[in-house]
Order: sequence, then structure tokens, then C-alpha cells
Amino acid sequence: MAKNPTESLLQQAARWHAIASGRDLSADESRSLDGWLAQNASHRLAYADICAAAFALEQSQAANEPVRAAVPAARSARPWLRWGLAAGAPLLLVLALVAGPRVSPNWQNWNSDLYTEIGKPLSQKLADGSVLELDTDSAVRVRLSPERRDIELIRGRLAIAVAKDPNRPLHVLSGGVDAMAVGTRFVVDRGDLGTEVGVHEGIVRVTAANGKPVDLGAGQQAFVANDDGAAKVGALASNDGWTRGVLSVEQMPLSQVLAELDRYLPERIILADETHAAMPITATLPLDDPAAALRALAQTSQLNLRHIPRIAYVMR
Repeated sequence: MAKNPTESLLQQAARWHAIASGRDLSADESRSLDGWLAQNASHRLAYADICAAAFALEQSQAANEPVRAAVPAARSARPWLRWGLAAGAPLLLVLALVAGPRVSPNWQNWNSDLYTEIGKPLSQKLADGSVLELDTDSAVRVRLSPERRDIELIRGRLAIAVAKDPNRPLHVLSGGVDAMAVGTRFVVDRGDLGTEVGVHEGIVRVTAANGKPVDLGAGQQAFVANDDGAAKVGALASNDGWTRGVLSVEQMPLSQVLAELDRYLPERIILADETHAAMPITATLPLDDPAAALRALAQTSQLNLRHIPRIAYVMR
């Protein structure tokens, strides 16, 4: 399995579980899995988390099914059993960790002026007349004074329709990025890898960590990587449909569509087979019911969904 550097340990473990539980592993795959598990105890604990949750779900489903005449023989030396027991995590503790919902970081919420829970965007008119829209699982600090207007994006994504004030530009700060506008509409997305600024109206000046400002016009966007500091400018690729409660995409890779839906669900979405990551998707999906949107996407794309606590697998 190719390693995706942006995946969390839990996501890597979930992908391995999807492979190992769907079929017998080849000799190379078995060696790769054993190597990944042997790298660190945290890898083994993450894998045990996923396996314990899957086991609990299987037991729950079995309890509600009629007794069958024959029970299929269990595989010998299943990796999840071998390593799950070796991890040494008590089953009840593992289940408590895995079965709980994904939650927003409380410390960020406590240190913010406005925040949103997962799946609950918010629109707020500010004291200066600007309209701030926070996407799901986002948090900001707002500082308005007679001399300056600052909004710090702590987490997530925002859209801002800036009330015009030539003497007091509005700044959206995200990490080392400063997006400044006098009166316009733009979107700022703070992700794990960096910050993206997309302009829908007017002009926004983006100053990256290297101190070089870039002026963006309507229809342009810039991405500043955390480890780079330079703004990479291109045509506006992301849209602001989320402010209207929809995810509207045209020829967007499946992996990106799933990443967008993942923002709105308490469970993590895992694409079990990366060979389908580039599948182009054209669709308009409702974000007020992201679970239904995920089901519709899977059905129309001839994909299958498999759920275990905190994880939704998407597979062929």
C-alpha cells in the first residue's frame, strides 16, 4: 500500500484493515503490513483500534441475524488478530476510544469568538456590516477597532463579504498568511498543508510568510504551503457552494469530493482503493444531509459503502 503523507495514523490503519479484511494478503502485502506495524507502537494501537471496532460491529450484526446452519471457518493468522492482541490495549478502552464521535478541538473553540460544530455552518453579520460565513468545524477570532479590522482563522474555512471601508482594510489571518481587502468577497481555507485564498469579487492582497504580496482578482486563487511560504497563484478551482448548502463539482477527482464530504461527517471517510482516487465526479450534493450525499455519490458512481464506528469505507 502506497503511503499518503497527509493521512493520520488512524486513516492509514483503516486502509490496511480494508485491504486485509477484504481478501487474503499476498506475501508482499503481508510483509508490508508487518513492517508498518513494527515501525512504532502507535501504529499497532491504531490498527488495534480499527480492528476492535470492526469486531464489535460484526458481533452486533451477528446478534441480530438468524442462526445460520454453517459458520465459515475463520482465517488463520489474521494480521488484525495477531497484532491487535500484541498491542496490549484493553478491548473496552479501545472501543471507548473508537466508538465515540469525532469532535472539534475544545481548546480552539474556547480561544475563539465564533466557532462551528461538525456539520453546522454559521452565518454572522459583524459590527462593521461585513457578513462572515463559517463552514463546518471552523473557528475564528474577530478583532474590530477604529483603526483596523482583523479576523484570525484558527481552524477550517470561511467566506467573507467585506463591508467597504477604504480607511480600514479587513485582514483575514491564517497561519503566516494575511489576506487583505477593502470591500470584496473571498474565501479562506486553512488546511493541514497550508492556506488557500479564493477571490469571487474585487481584489484581495495576499501576503505570504516570505513577505511578498500578491494581488488576486476575481476568479483567481492562491495557495501558500506551510513549509514553503510562497503564494502559488492559479485560476479559481474551488467554489463557494457550501455557503448555499450544496457541494457542486464538475470533473473533480473522487478523492477531493470525499475530502469535502469528510468535513461534514463525524465519521472519517476512507477511500479503500487509491486506484479510484482520480475518478472524475460531476454532481451537486446536499450538505445539509451529508450522509445522504455520501450514499448518493456511492450509488451513482457504482461504489460500495461499509461502515464501522468512526469510519466509512468507500470501495468498489
